[in-house]
Amino acid sequence: MRLSINSAFVQSILAFLAIGCLTGMFTWRALGQSSTAWSAAQTTNGQFELNVDNGAITSLRRSQDGVPTEYIQNGRRLGDVSLRYRGKDGAWQSVDTTQLARDGKLTFSPSADGRLYLANYQILYAPATSNTGPAGTQATPTPILSLDIEIKVADQNVAWSITIRNIGNSPRIIDDLAIPLPIANSAPGVDSNRRITILKHSLVAGNTSYMFWMRNNNIGPYLMLTPRDDTKFEYWDAQRTAPAGTQSGTNPGQPGGVGYRVYIHSAAAGTEAKAQGTKWRQPNTSLKLAPGESRSYGFKLQWADNYEAVRQILVNEGLIDVHVVPGMTVPSDLFARFALHTKQPIKSVEAEFPEQTRIESLGAKGDYHFYEVKFQRLGENRLTVNYGTSQHMFLEFFSTEPLETIIKKRAAFLAHSQHRDPIKWYNGLITDWNMASQVLLSPDNYDRIQSWRIYAVTCDDPGLGKPAYLASKNAEYPVQSEVEALDYYIKNFVWGGLQQTTQESYPYAIYGIPDWKTNRDSVDPGRNGQRHIWRIYDYPHIVVMYHSMYRIAKNFPEIKTALSATEYLRRAYGTAVALFTVPMQIERWSAYRTGLYNELVIVSLISDLEAADMTTEAATLRGHWEQKVKTFVNGQLNLFQSEYAFDSTGFEATHAMAKYALSHADLPGENKTGIQRENAEAFMQRQLASNIFCRGWLEPAYYLLGSDYRSGGGNSFTLSYMSQMGGWAVLDYALNYAKEPDWYLRLGYASYLSAWALMNTGTPESNYGYWYPGKENDGGTGGGFEPAPYGQTWLNQPHHRGPWYYSSEADLGYSGALRTAATIIADDPVFGRFCFGCLWRKTIAGIEVTPRDGVRRRFHALLGNEKLHLTLNSDHFSASTPITLREDLSEIRFRLESDNHAKHLTRLNIAGLRPGPYSLKMSSKTIASFEVKEQEETTVDVPIDSDTRLKSFVISQ
Repeated sequence: MRLSINSAFVQSILAFLAIGCLTGMFTWRALGQSSTAWSAAQTTNGQFELNVDNGAITSLRRSQDGVPTEYIQNGRRLGDVSLRYRGKDGAWQSVDTTQLARDGKLTFSPSADGRLYLANYQILYAPATSNTGPAGTQATPTPILSLDIEIKVADQNVAWSITIRNIGNSPRIIDDLAIPLPIANSAPGVDSNRRITILKHSLVAGNTSYMFWMRNNNIGPYLMLTPRDDTKFEYWDAQRTAPAGTQSGTNPGQPGGVGYRVYIHSAAAGTEAKAQGTKWRQPNTSLKLAPGESRSYGFKLQWADNYEAVRQILVNEGLIDVHVVPGMTVPSDLFARFALHTKQPIKSVEAEFPEQTRIESLGAKGDYHFYEVKFQRLGENRLTVNYGTSQHMFLEFFSTEPLETIIKKRAAFLAHSQHRDPIKWYNGLITDWNMASQVLLSPDNYDRIQSWRIYAVTCDDPGLGKPAYLASKNAEYPVQSEVEALDYYIKNFVWGGLQQTTQESYPYAIYGIPDWKTNRDSVDPGRNGQRHIWRIYDYPHIVVMYHSMYRIAKNFPEIKTALSATEYLRRAYGTAVALFTVPMQIERWSAYRTGLYNELVIVSLISDLEAADMTTEAATLRGHWEQKVKTFVNGQLNLFQSEYAFDSTGFEATHAMAKYALSHADLPGENKTGIQRENAEAFMQRQLASNIFCRGWLEPAYYLLGSDYRSGGGNSFTLSYMSQMGGWAVLDYALNYAKEPDWYLRLGYASYLSAWALMNTGTPESNYGYWYPGKENDGGTGGGFEPAPYGQTWLNQPHHRGPWYYSSEADLGYSGALRTAATIIADDPVFGRFCFGCLWRKTIAGIEVTPRDGVRRRFHALLGNEKLHLTLNSDHFSASTPITLREDLSEIRFRLESDNHAKHLTRLNIAGLRPGPYSLKMSSKTIASFEVKEQEETTVDVPIDSDTRLKSFVISQ
């Protein structure tokens, strides 16, 4: 497979960051047990620099790393084991080698050459009741288990094994056997005040489990851990508190900062989780040892130079490298294909629900084994891959209703989640719904949201994202009642309430937390009260809402709106300008230095202002936007910073800026825009690499693949709004910039599909939803996914693995998804020809493609060396009549549908075709002739009327 994220553009990243990555010598330092020092042994030509103390690794680095990075948390040890076994009375007894080592209860033996380290722990047991008798009658604890840990150093890896032996006289059951992985979450930067973030990517899925840790400078190598072929992981948790005597870390994504534990056996932990309501998706097993019986497990640490090397390590170690299209979230009217890349024999692939799942083997090619799967059962669907001698792994898919169905259901649900009571100050509010308690939240009933987080009900990203999505959807599929709900919201809640009017001190300013009523009524005239209008993130959501209302009023005259198209456009413009001016005036918070979700709509807004002859306004807004683009492209801003020190929220905006910079960069010798093409190209690569760094790109689970990752590295809050927003950036790069688009195309589309798994929708047969059944919840959604067995969400509610019962900010992502939706047929080096968001077949007439992407406005073909990009500014490609194209793209046939029944023109943008003359015909009548030029987009106006569904359009040379 060709993969270019490290190989194709790593040189530009290296030049941009001025950092070299070196490989070099191997150094090993060790200390003996207790306070007795053992002289360091040195081994040459190795890749690890390690400290070992009392039987565990206390420091781990890459030898001669260009970016020196300590991978072990301060005060922690890699190589420890936590276990729970059953005593004589059946009660669980806990043992942690960290504490045993601290107490000196181990034997530690390093070899003379510094390549082998052995530690032995004796585990003693005395029944709890034996210590309650009189003095002299208490039982002496007796050895029952022996635990041997071996660390073996080679030039290219560190092999680490655990052997547990029953040395007692009775059978012994080990219900938990957990391995703490205390990898640091950050390290000091080089020649910079910025710390380097270390992010975990992981999969716990049986024998093909793995973890690897990346640095946010996007420079390899990556530290990777894989299990031995006789070892599996089945469960994980993030420890809640630091073990006694150790220092807690500072990672807010990992409770207590202590880190992550993976379990080889987890019957005790699984029982506790189940008691809290957790529905863990893998078996929780235990280990039974007869007297004298032992069991061994093993792992390997090694370095992967780049993404392709991560995949190759999986194959080399006898695991499975999984490729999948179009993603792990699969609409029920589509299917998925997956390739299992492994040297091991594949014995079978079994469905969790065999009667509702169709699995077809498509054969093998070399070490790749191909399968196609289609799900009838909505919700989670687990496939079990049995391979090797007795190994297995799990693939976790999620099946949704068709995309167009859930897009429309979500909008209808939001339109009904509106308060209408003229007596209330929040009249018109479109707000959140608790799918668990079926409560519509309000400022009079915050339900389970407490303290400062109550803002999520009325404002900020959770409150403002909902009407933004509702308006965006209606700009695609208008429904009169939904548009009326938006106008009611604007009239009664926004204008003169949430947003200052043109008659107030700061026209178009947006009030922040906790709500506009509190701020307007505040006795504080300053930034914490009456002038709490400075949060830059709030403004783009209102811009999207107004701009979408403009599109509705302009494109669908049969839909009644409260304001004219011009007035919506004017308000969108005013709000966008206020974004760049008001927060700076009040708080000195510059919108030029932070990437904001939804702000990419500003580019379309500028074009619409120009088309409406509002040229002065267009020029003003363009000036603000271009200043922001130049600030990012020509500067060295921290792309991971938001309102938090590390975040993944900027990568929709950064890609939009990179895209704009490349299309407006100065030619050699010019200085018109102040954007050098070299800077624009380097910024495009840097922001793309940063986007993918904090995105699940390998892990074959629906809540990981395509999801953005926050600082917890997949431990919590996956499938956030940035899964789809940042996914747009990856997909756009694949379609328009990548020389080898296949990998980006797969990841971008998986990202687009991913967060639809949060939706709670269904049929009457499925009781209207997998997560929170009941017709009242049909169209609800969760604000994020919690992969951990239990814990608390960001909004501070308990969870038991699964989506939140509040939607929170999810609709921001769905707005991004509407901008991403596309039908794409492409030739893939792994899967061959595949249709993303569509079905296709080869006929005598040509290649027939039926769009099922949810929006049906964008069609792309990447066939061999031929490319085609068709985009409609409004209306849709037919849902029932396929798009038909010749193999060489010399002819394309299609039909259109419209919700606007009046005669009108829809704009068709055409790109990618071979240069030359073309014509557009309707039936047999030529309606336009045009010239396609190299790397230029051509625009054609297509006439639409009430009979359009019956007419075919043909583009031909």
